Amino acid sequence: MTEEPMIRTVKLVKKFGHHEVLKGIDFEVQPSEVVVVVGPSGSGKSTLLRCINGLEHATGGHVYVEGVDITDHDTDINQVRQKLGMVFQDFNLFPHLTALGNVTLAPVRVKKVNEEDADRRGIELLDKVGLKEKADSYPAHLSGGQQQRVAIARAFAMDPDVMLFDEVTSALDPELVKEVLDTMKDLVREGMTMIVVTHEMGFAKEVGDRLVFMDEGEIVEEGEPAEVFTNPRNPRTREFFSKILTHM
Repeated sequence: MTEEPMIRTVKLVKKFGHHEVLKGIDFEVQPSEVVVVVGPSGSGKSTLLRCINGLEHATGGHVYVEGVDITDHDTDINQVRQKLGMVFQDFNLFPHLTALGNVTLAPVRVKKVNEEDADRRGIELLDKVGLKEKADSYPAHLSGGQQQRVAIARAFAMDPDVMLFDEVTSALDPELVKEVLDTMKDLVREGMTMIVVTHEMGFAKEVGDRLVFMDEGEIVEEGEPAEVFTNPRNPRTREFFSKILTHM
């Protein structure tokens, strides 16, 4: 008997006005699977993540999170969203809160965890991402890589079942990218279910269980990363990788 997918989309369509960004996407992610989504800018990768998280409303089709249809109007999207940790490209930390304050805010406000327990857990999570000593620092005094690691700890503080990463290294200077990717690799080793939208092909190859290539709102090709990289079947995939892999 196969397990229920953690995430499943069925004929998912998203339009902005007359522009169809997602064109009937069928996609699923199994428990503890790491799925890496790649493709050119404007292919619909980030929109797919935002539809899964309920930040964008699907124009058509369905999105299931652990079997719950979040496109159903009767679904409490905020309750489902607690199962999904999302980390964005631009950190989105609250500038008036310390690193620890950013990490503990949601557990205290949303889950009603008492502040002492939240602080203890927050310190554990900051330690996990290598920033325990920065607990009292404000975002303005942290590097981009440090801010992004705080954002990962913040997402983790809600004990999500699935982590969604949207181009989390693209706003970082190259020397800061490694520290964020190393933090993500630690999560992979712990068996976290992850969907990672990225242009870091080395990371995709090293940790992805499955690589999904999107172009123009469609899933064009998917498979084991090594296979897709070395032997892409679709001409659009081949063209994309021929341009970027030469720069790796």
